[in-house]
Amino acid sequence: MECEEASRLRRQLMTLQRRLRREMKTRPVAQSDALVLGAIDRRGGTVSPGQLAVDLVMTTSNVAAALRSLEAAGLISRQRDSNDARRVHIELTEAGRRLVVKNRRRRDDWLCDTINTSLSPREQKILQEAGELMSRLAYEGLDNRDELDRSDAAG
Repeated sequence: MECEEASRLRRQLMTLQRRLRREMKTRPVAQSDALVLGAIDRRGGTVSPGQLAVDLVMTTSNVAAALRSLEAAGLISRQRDSNDARRVHIELTEAGRRLVVKNRRRRDDWLCDTINTSLSPREQKILQEAGELMSRLAYEGLDNRDELDRSDAAG
């Protein structure tokens, strides 16, 4: 594949990603807050602010702002580490978990409906095969697949 074609593919993937984000309709939280919620969920529901910053490739100040907003909305809670009071763990509340599930379902439903109404069975099969190839590319050269799975912003 020529570099120009690879660049076109990247732009196409980004367009689909933006559309999936638009389908989240995360109100009452901002898009960045929804990404933080998804990252907490992918970490098993408990994570440190520093881990979130690394996973999401965000500054700690941006993560802190998102956490303040999410806490005010009742979507996360902060718990002090029982072994080290300087450390804080972020947890999803039940409302936070419900919002993550709702957003994922919306995106999945939109994608499934759009694939089924817009693509022929042959095109659907090609898309499935392309997805497998994209996964191979995404994990190429990584020592730890979990690292990338946790940073999958939209989840």
